[in-house]
Amino acid sequence: MRRYRLRERTRQTVLCLGVLAILTFPLPAHAGVTISINNVDADKVGFNDQTPVAPVGGNIGQTLGAQRLNVFQFAADLWSSILDGGVDIVVQATFQPLPCSPTTAVLGATGPVRVFANFPASTSIIKSDTWYHAALANQIMGFDLTEGQFDAGLLAVPFNDDIVAFFNGGLDGDTGCLSGNWYYGLDNTPPKGDIALLNVVMHEFAHGLGLTSTIDEVSGQTPLNLPDRYSVFVLDTTTGKHFHEMSNAERVDSHVSHDRIVWDGPATTAAAPAILDSQIELRLESPPSVVGRYAVVAASFGPAPALDAQRTSIELVNDRVGDTSDACEPLATNFRGKIAFANRGNCPFVLKVAYAEAAGASALLVANTRAGAAIIMEGADAGSQIPAVSLTQTQGDMLRSALQRADVRAALQLSADRLVGADRNGFVQLYAPDPVEPGSSFAHIDPSATPNLLMEPFLGADLDAAHDVDLTPFLLKDLGWTLVEDAEAEEAE
Repeated sequence: MRRYRLRERTRQTVLCLGVLAILTFPLPAHAGVTISINNVDADKVGFNDQTPVAPVGGNIGQTLGAQRLNVFQFAADLWSSILDGGVDIVVQATFQPLPCSPTTAVLGATGPVRVFANFPASTSIIKSDTWYHAALANQIMGFDLTEGQFDAGLLAVPFNDDIVAFFNGGLDGDTGCLSGNWYYGLDNTPPKGDIALLNVVMHEFAHGLGLTSTIDEVSGQTPLNLPDRYSVFVLDTTTGKHFHEMSNAERVDSHVSHDRIVWDGPATTAAAPAILDSQIELRLESPPSVVGRYAVVAASFGPAPALDAQRTSIELVNDRVGDTSDACEPLATNFRGKIAFANRGNCPFVLKVAYAEAAGASALLVANTRAGAAIIMEGADAGSQIPAVSLTQTQGDMLRSALQRADVRAALQLSADRLVGADRNGFVQLYAPDPVEPGSSFAHIDPSATPNLLMEPFLGADLDAAHDVDLTPFLLKDLGWTLVEDAEAEEAE
């Protein structure tokens, strides 16, 4: 499964304290919010590129620029069908070359044009001394805080637009910028190696609607020492503090905590069981020194274990060649239903699984040989019939030590109460790599989640944002957005 790295840097150009109330008449209740695109590209550039192209995947644009603009408006209309609101949103957009290399690229960068704090309003959603993205602030207030014509240029005064979106126009035809081009179809069927623009735009628009923070990931500093709405739901499970309750130093520490920070918004937490897969866990039952339930990471190929898998023994593999525990050669013994345990490295994962299966193993555990999180083992599915999972280096060392002292009895099974990408309390985990990644850290869901989610920092090739935006609407609902389906249900009552 190929993934495309997103490296967004949130941009806030104007901070506004103490906005003034202006009475306007909102659109009828429960109408999807109207989202418009303000094309700020120069003539014959970006969205105005006049290069002739053939229609593709439902996109009938006849020029490169027209097809780009069609994808943006299609994404805007998709979000309009999901989010309720009576105040129009304007996305200021530009399609121009951004930093790029043969192996990595900034695909897009999106954020609010303005953020607002200390509204003259009393509502449970509005918290004092807290920044709100312009698009969200407008919907909560019920009127446009920056009413007026579209801005005349990119980040130009009077900053009436709500969201600014930068997209990389350097991908198309540039052999020095990744290996593929943008795919402008609306049907999510890009040729191999190309990148579906619609998925990226849907992801980026969600950032502009509120799923980013004003906190500096490196220093922990907040603008004018005020936190933002997003940080209210970012919880460090070790300290028990949310990001808006922390000092700068505490936030800096949490930014690189791997699995300590979670999103504890009630809407997202309630929706997660219907969207996330059940966690696969290794249940060790003996010897006493290792007894416990250990979360492991499933391979991208092969079957999942059963919910009530039978207990059996774990045995370290021996292939008699080189690293005898890497399962890169036929195994020396018959496992007869035991769980095989091997080291990472030296050959493809699918080959390790094939040798374990041929030796009669009921499952394969592969221990990472490097520090950090367990990896997703990828490879072309060769029709394996046994589940395979990866362990962290720490888990592998613990298991290897236990096997030297005693028989280890275990079951590899689906958890009845844990989700992949959530902690033991059911809170969805956020991305907190070490070292910190400016523009990505804690503004995304952790990539350990399965299935792949729209708001992960890596764009999974199996996403189809035209039909499934998974947990993203619920993240926005926690921030204060109203979903169209909720508004319609309330009206029906």
